[in-house]
Amino acid sequence: MPLEALAVIRVGMEKSDVVAKLSALAQPVRLEIYLAIAASEDGLASTRVAEAAGAMPTNTSVHLSVLRNAGLVTATKAGRTVTYTAVRGAIDQLVAFLVEAKGAASES
Repeated sequence: MPLEALAVIRVGMEKSDVVAKLSALAQPVRLEIYLAIAASEDGLASTRVAEAAGAMPTNTSVHLSVLRNAGLVTATKAGRTVTYTAVRGAIDQLVAFLVEAKGAASES
């Protein structure tokens, strides 16, 4: 099946969204940051993200920006504190897209 046919599968994700999410998670440090945020029910303050993920604080803001732009996390500012929270349905949508794409590819 050509990639054009997979542009929008029933789960409603655009190809560009899929690529952005997969690219964001393909970097090991960024994946650790995402997992640390996702493991926290109430999100993580930006000051705690690097520590929780075992990452270097100097690059954390760049990684958080990529995750946010990919739609994997949201940022909420309260005073001087920015808290990052995982977008709970984002991974489910990504997995559903990949499962449907695999099924569509298997049928052709």
